[in-house]
Amino acid sequence: MTAATGTSVHDLQLLHAAQWLYAVNDEPFAPGDGDPYARLVRGFDEDTTTVLASIRARGPLWRSRLGGWVCGHHETAVLLLDHPGLAAAPAAPAGERWLPSHERQRDPAFARALARRCAPTGTGAEHDRWRDAAGAAVSRLPTGAVELVADLVVPLTAAVAADALEVPGEQRTGFAAALAAAAPAVDALLCPQTWAVHQRSDDALRYLRVLFRGRAHADADLVAAVAGVRAAADVLGNALEVLLTRPPTWERLRRDPAHAEQIVDEVLRLAPPWRAHPLVASTPVPVAGQEIATGETVTVVTAAAPGAPAHHLQPERFDRPGTPLPDGLPGPVLPLARDLAGHTLRALADRFPAARPLGGAVRHRRAPITRRLSRLPARLGEEETR
Repeated sequence: MTAATGTSVHDLQLLHAAQWLYAVNDEPFAPGDGDPYARLVRGFDEDTTTVLASIRARGPLWRSRLGGWVCGHHETAVLLLDHPGLAAAPAAPAGERWLPSHERQRDPAFARALARRCAPTGTGAEHDRWRDAAGAAVSRLPTGAVELVADLVVPLTAAVAADALEVPGEQRTGFAAALAAAAPAVDALLCPQTWAVHQRSDDALRYLRVLFRGRAHADADLVAAVAGVRAAADVLGNALEVLLTRPPTWERLRRDPAHAEQIVDEVLRLAPPWRAHPLVASTPVPVAGQEIATGETVTVVTAAAPGAPAHHLQPERFDRPGTPLPDGLPGPVLPLARDLAGHTLRALADRFPAARPLGGAVRHRRAPITRRLSRLPARLGEEETR
C-alpha cells in the first residue's frame, strides 16, 4: 500500500487484468474481437493500426466495457478537448497526484504559467540556450554505434528541463534521476504500471513536488517536469527514428537545415505525444447524441488510423499560450519539444554525414498514451564500405 495515495498492488492488478480480458473476449468472456479500447490501453500491441480503426468504426462516442466513454472521431474530439466541463484526470488507479484540479487546469493563468516555462520568449534567450544544449549533447556522441535514447534523448531533455525550470545546480543530478523514474506517469493515467514501477514513480513525483514547493506556480512547474519532459523526449525520439529509417530525409536535412521543422511537424501530426486524452466531467456534457454524466470519464483518442483525420493536431494549435487544459495538455509544453527536436536534428546532420539504424526501435509496454521509446540503436558517421 502506498500510504500517500491509498493505491494498492491489488487495484493495479485488477484493472490490468480487466483490460486484458476485455481486449480479447466478447460478452460473456467468449472468444471474439473484444473491446478495441481495452486493447489500446493495456499497452501491449506493437501495431495499433487495426485497434485505432476499430475504435473509430464504433462511432463518435461509445461506452467501453471498462466503464468509460471513448471518442475516436475528429469532430467530436475537438468538441470534447475544448469543453470547459472536462479536464485531464486518471482513468486508472491513481498514484501520487501531479495533475492540478479541474478548476486550475481550466484557469488561463495556469496555462500561461506552463507556457512560460516551455516556450521561447521574445528575446530568444531560451531558444539560444536550447540550441546550444542540443549542439553540446550531439558533440559528445561518438562516431559509430550509439544508443540514442540513453546517450542523447534522456540526458539532453533532462538538462534542458533543469534550465527551463531553474533547478539549482546542486539538485540537478537528483532532478534528472526523478525525471527518469517519473517517465511512466503520463501513461499511468490510462494503464496500470507494475507495482515496482508505480512505487518508483510515486517517489519521484514526491521529490519533484518538494523541489518546486514554495514557487508561485509550483503546479505548472510540476506539470512541465512530468508532461513537458515526456513530450520533449518523445517528439525528439520519434523524429530521430524518422531520420534513421529514411535515408533521403537525412540527406535533405544536410542540404537544407530548415527541413528540420517539417520533419518535426510531420512527427507531431502522425505521432502526437499524447495518443489518447483521459478526461473527467465536472458537469453533464451532452455530445454526439449522448450525455457524459458528472464524474464519468471519457478518453479522446487523438492518434489517427490510416486515412482518418489527424484530429486537432495542426502545429499552429500548439502555439496558443493562453489555451486552457485539456486542449493545452500537452499543448503549452510542445514549443519546447518542437524547438529542441529541431535544434538536435540540425546538429546531428551537421556533424554526421550519415546515420543508419542498428536494429529496430524498442518501445516500452504499458505506454498507451506516449508509446515512449526504450532503445533506438544507431550507427553515426560514414557508411560502412565493406
